[in-house]
Amino acid sequence: MLVRTLLLASFGLVMALPAQNSTRKIRGTPGELAARAGSAVPWGSDVEQAIAVAKAQDKLVFWYVAAVDKSPMDRKPEIDRYLRGGPFSWPSTIELLRSKFVPVAATAEGELKKRYDLVRNRYIEPGYLVLDATGKVVLRVDQITTLHPEWFEAPLRRLVQAPADGFPCAPALREAWQAYRQGDRAQAIELAEAVLGKEPAAAIAAEAHWLVGAALLRSGQKRDAIARWQQLGTALPDEPFAWKAALEAEGHGPFVHGFEDYLPLPPAALAKDPIDGTRLPGVYDEAALWQRSTAFLVAMDDGDGCVRDSTYDFGGTDSLPNVHAAVTCLVGEALLAASAKVARGELELDAPLRARLEALLARIHQNVRDDAWLAMSDRDEILWARAYALRFLAAWQRHRAADAASLQPELQRGVGALLALQPETGVWFHEYGNPFAIATALQALHGARACGVEVDQERIDRGLRALAMNRTKEGGFTYGHTKRGEPKTSLEAAAGRMPLCELGLFLFGGSDQDKLLAAVQTGQRHHGLLAAVRKYDDHADQHGYGGFFFWFDLLARIEATRALVPSPARAELLAAQRQLLLELPEFDGCFVDSHELGRAYGTAMALLSFEALAMAAAPTDSGPR
Repeated sequence: MLVRTLLLASFGLVMALPAQNSTRKIRGTPGELAARAGSAVPWGSDVEQAIAVAKAQDKLVFWYVAAVDKSPMDRKPEIDRYLRGGPFSWPSTIELLRSKFVPVAATAEGELKKRYDLVRNRYIEPGYLVLDATGKVVLRVDQITTLHPEWFEAPLRRLVQAPADGFPCAPALREAWQAYRQGDRAQAIELAEAVLGKEPAAAIAAEAHWLVGAALLRSGQKRDAIARWQQLGTALPDEPFAWKAALEAEGHGPFVHGFEDYLPLPPAALAKDPIDGTRLPGVYDEAALWQRSTAFLVAMDDGDGCVRDSTYDFGGTDSLPNVHAAVTCLVGEALLAASAKVARGELELDAPLRARLEALLARIHQNVRDDAWLAMSDRDEILWARAYALRFLAAWQRHRAADAASLQPELQRGVGALLALQPETGVWFHEYGNPFAIATALQALHGARACGVEVDQERIDRGLRALAMNRTKEGGFTYGHTKRGEPKTSLEAAAGRMPLCELGLFLFGGSDQDKLLAAVQTGQRHHGLLAAVRKYDDHADQHGYGGFFFWFDLLARIEATRALVPSPARAELLAAQRQLLLELPEFDGCFVDSHELGRAYGTAMALLSFEALAMAAAPTDSGPR
């Protein structure tokens, strides 16, 4: 019962339990009905046997690789549930795999692991291989995060020459799905209810109930969505959509965490086989990325001004409210930039979406003014909630100068809350004291000071001294705080965090342009180390890089570049960073790194990166100096 209550609390369905500042990770498992998700696919478990069957039946083998032996992935069961509750619960995908393939689900290990090169850091789960009757690979896909039935089926249909008949759905619900896909979720619900009123067959009724729940959730009505999915599970317990609905209602599924949706995709996103799982560079320009990413972020609101898709629990399950608050503040900062672009005529959003965006910003602002959404006794992740709340308020003043006077008390309160987390040593911390936490706090305080808020210089100096203790003679910064002796780290291992840490010093006069440029250039030079492990959810290589550092480090690198004085080197770095961003969208125009941090976090960080580049390109920009 405790596990279920904590799970529901993190999902926002019941009041959160009092935080105990524990690092204990309480990860629930699906109930009986939810555990059936994905089981409608007739999975085999032996790859060699599947190849033999494929030869006898003149079919291809679809090998679902849910896990790789000795992989550093932290949450293998969770990402497996996303695939089983996503494409493997969709009727047309189930039928495609049943009729045209020999489906097998098996961990990559032993001789097969070597034969197909399914080893850590070269194949990142989840993914799949399609094999011919001789065992030869004809399609290899890994690093899957974003899910969409039309996208998932497209390359498989090409292989077996099976044409797609419009969006993969029951014909009776095509009009309802079309309304959903066009953004009219109220109309989608009305049309789906009309189909249900005709007492259709069980499979169609299950899909209609699922659609109603999906439309409710993306409209910010989470409780109603959960209730509808629970109703589906009770009424039609033998339907695959009922199993998926149960998985989602319990908080385990891909849809509730923002990894799955059904919106229209451009032909190019369906015509090209994916690179690195779901990455499709060249499909969207920056304007389209802003439009699609903004719509996604608005739809991820739970209806109370909080985005709760992240499952990042390295600070313990009791820290999740603070993780959600931190992510929500980043989402709010990104949406403030989007709203400003709309006002300048640089971003086109329809009237209903603009209204939802502004309503969400107002709710986030209210949450930031009240600590009720935080787990106050947690000390593992509250730093991020405090620092990013301060960033959000500073961004509000930057974009909405007319509110500057009313924001001053809120900014002053935010400064006090962040300073209250600093110990006598000056070492701000999250799960442990470290230089990137110190630098994050200093950057947020600098933003508040730029808004005219008083910040105690003695506390700033204390933080600067603590941060400088972790800087090596070569310019690297250690991962943890250096308590005694000389700091030690390699530039390769430190490259990701160097720009942020050097920027933290630079903003208050503790560094100079040469050191800042060297830090940015080192981060850019070793970007490949970050990129190689972007889809892992834990430390994954010999340098300690993990997916959760990707957007954190990239945004900081861009913001540090903006602080450089204009020069050919700065211009070259900005151009290279912009090109990186344009190569990173998922096939639907959103962004992600670690699936634990979530797509809302990744998408917000990407938009903030684009915004920082735009500010750096402005002729009058002097940077955060």
